[in-house]
Amino acid sequence: MWFVEVVVSGPKSWSVAAALHPEIAGAHDAAQDRAAGQIVGWLAEHATTRVGPRGGQVQVPVDVLEAVTVRHYTSRAGDPHRHLHLQVNARVFAAGKWRGLHTVGVRDSLAAINGIGHAAVATDPDFRAALAAYGYTLDAAGEITQLSCYVSAFSTRAAQIIRNINRYESEWMAAHPGERPGPALRRSWDARAWADGRPDKLTPQSGVDVETRWLAELAALGHRDRDQPVELSPPPVGGLDRDGTADQVLARLAAGRSGWNTADIRGEVEQALAAAGIVVDAAVRAELAEDLTFRPLERCVPLLTRDGAALALPEHIRALTSQPVLDVEADVSSRLAARAAARDPRAGRAENGVSRPANLDAGQAAVVDALVGNRPLLVVEGAAGAGKTTTLTATRDILERQGRGLTVVTPTLRAAKVAAAEIGAAAGSTAWLAFQHGWRWTNDGSWHRLTVDQTDPVTGRIYTGPAEEARLRSGDLVVVDEAGMLDVDSSWSLRLMSPPPARLVAMSPLRPSVAGCCRPATSPGTWSWPTPAPRTVSKGTPSPLRT
Repeated sequence: MWFVEVVVSGPKSWSVAAALHPEIAGAHDAAQDRAAGQIVGWLAEHATTRVGPRGGQVQVPVDVLEAVTVRHYTSRAGDPHRHLHLQVNARVFAAGKWRGLHTVGVRDSLAAINGIGHAAVATDPDFRAALAAYGYTLDAAGEITQLSCYVSAFSTRAAQIIRNINRYESEWMAAHPGERPGPALRRSWDARAWADGRPDKLTPQSGVDVETRWLAELAALGHRDRDQPVELSPPPVGGLDRDGTADQVLARLAAGRSGWNTADIRGEVEQALAAAGIVVDAAVRAELAEDLTFRPLERCVPLLTRDGAALALPEHIRALTSQPVLDVEADVSSRLAARAAARDPRAGRAENGVSRPANLDAGQAAVVDALVGNRPLLVVEGAAGAGKTTTLTATRDILERQGRGLTVVTPTLRAAKVAAAEIGAAAGSTAWLAFQHGWRWTNDGSWHRLTVDQTDPVTGRIYTGPAEEARLRSGDLVVVDEAGMLDVDSSWSLRLMSPPPARLVAMSPLRPSVAGCCRPATSPGTWSWPTPAPRTVSKGTPSPLRT
């Protein structure tokens, strides 16, 4: 490896504004240069290399770090896209000689690197003054409000990637009826979609000709130059609620994972500063960001300890969490354990007189028996092709004859639509079911639950409870498909919205993926229970269903 590369970029509307106004272009490019300098400065303080013999290496800070920037003005599709490629030399000087940069540490610091790159430009006084001079303002996401409506017309490359992913999914679903693509497959689609049909670099053209074409396209879309400047009046730095921002940072981190590092905290801090709309010099912003990083860091709980003290670990390792995360996961585990302990004598057996379809193998039949029984908590494992759809269809038929309902929830709405079509049961995403039962996700990254007759801040109407198709009744079965993709907050909401007598089933290809619940750092026991569940394996099949 010759170098590590990161891209300093911004919202598309910034590039559109730069194409319209040379003064904004100059201020934007200068702000990006300063942002690259701040990223290099941060890396120089936090990057490491390894010193010592194999098996006994330790990480040490670098003494000299070299970097270069390459500026591009367009995307590969020829759309306006001003960005810098920041290339950091993979050889660094430390402990008296040139050594290899610890690139894993840089990769695990991308949240901070990207956050600094965005916030440094968004809060840059010269850039913001240039925007204001032409009547432009930024929204909370950083887009220029007055130009956001033109962004899609100049996002050819992004639209191509989305089309590729949609095509892969359609082709895969047609070739694998009754199956669901897992998270690893979706990640592979993302990488493949980026490379598939990637345009070659354009033949060099006159910059004047390219910008003339952009301006003609904007005029055809109805854009007219603004001739009224706006006053640049950002909120004062002293008015920023620093403790409140620290709470928001921790909540947003916890929404995505159970463990994080200092760079992840810094990245969320930088995003919060950009969204707050402050405009300050680089030195002031850096000092503010450091303070706002330290505040949530003090409230973090170490995941790895020895004799009650946090282990001394390399900075890039995600070994921090928060007490609310641990509390939620402990609550999820205790609720699941209570469900597993509350067993009915008939649990796991089909009721007398229930007939199963003849096309089920032994493993599928055992799973159907368990599903239509009275066990309050079940985990069903089965790889692709094991017959989960066939099993659930048979289960639905039996439950209907018993006057009971089946609701299937999936991580995504697209998968829910497929489940509804193939199984014929009520289906929706986990987010939809949580929303129906009053759960709301706030802008600061925290959950709260509405009570009946409370005003819904999302719709503005009185919340009257879940819709008929989302109600859970005595004996109903809630099946969580692809449970390994479910985050812990969603798991928590499912436990609270579906208490006994409604029953809960988690379906997943593998037990480890269920145990992690997308938070493997702190949730190894989320789907465990005191007494082992009965396990039935059908013979003669490569990947049987089992409970």
